[in-house]
Amino acid sequence: MKKSINFRGFVSLLTAFSFVFAFISGIILYFTPQGRIAYWINWKFLGLTKTDWTNMHIIFCIVFMLTAFFHVYYNWNVLINYIYSKAKKALNLRKELTVVCAIVILSFIGSLKPFPPFNFLLDLSDYLKNAWIKSPEYEPPFGHAELLSLEEFSKRRNIDLKQATIALTQKGIKINSTKESIGLIAKNNRLSPLQIYEILKPLEGKITSVDSKPLEKSDTKQTKTSKWTRDEIIKEFEGKGLGKKTLKQICAENKIDLQKALAKLKNKGINAKEMDTLREIADKNGTSPIEILIEILIDENKT
Repeated sequence: MKKSINFRGFVSLLTAFSFVFAFISGIILYFTPQGRIAYWINWKFLGLTKTDWTNMHIIFCIVFMLTAFFHVYYNWNVLINYIYSKAKKALNLRKELTVVCAIVILSFIGSLKPFPPFNFLLDLSDYLKNAWIKSPEYEPPFGHAELLSLEEFSKRRNIDLKQATIALTQKGIKINSTKESIGLIAKNNRLSPLQIYEILKPLEGKITSVDSKPLEKSDTKQTKTSKWTRDEIIKEFEGKGLGKKTLKQICAENKIDLQKALAKLKNKGINAKEMDTLREIADKNGTSPIEILIEILIDENKT
């Protein structure tokens, strides 16, 4: 005669296993790169993408919560008796209870307004996430560029669509339609969006038209003396994770003199240090990272 399923044992085992998988996926997500980088370089860990790990974490957290509920349900009497017996001893555990409450409250506040040692844990996570960026070339040209169609991407990066299609085809990349996203084209060809962009990048700024020839000389001069405008800065940098970069990094990447940048910010009443991130500078001065960058780059020559 077959034994029926022991639901208490089933629930206990499922609770334990779901906790293990939620715990492991949580650790992985602690050091995965930011989404804009992960999707751009097609990041994987143990063969799974950031989306896979995120989905796994969500699913197993939900399973854990549901099984934990049933675990409490099936062990309700035992749990109540345990709590009742411990409640009698609670008077002897006042110090312990006070310490536990203090830790919980501090942890809650520390997650909202990070301070030592909680900010160290968050800073370590940021450090590990940024460690995947081996060079500035790993950064997408703008936030979630892989979601744009080849047509829209070419338009935004000032690339001739016909030349882009030819360049990709010559590299053996199959394109079903220019309406396909960069990410989908990359996926269909088992590449990363970054690898697609590396093929297209040399074509940036080379759109040709009937009226372009008479303006070649003047356009060349204009490019040499071209300066950043507010709209151009927003278009070029918004959504690129500026907040996590230090002022020193921003200046180095855009070939801006650090002392000049500090002086420009000071003239605007913005206090900043070279190792401050743009997010920290923005938070201290009640603005956003992109607005800080605008103050630094506005009217500066493009590199």
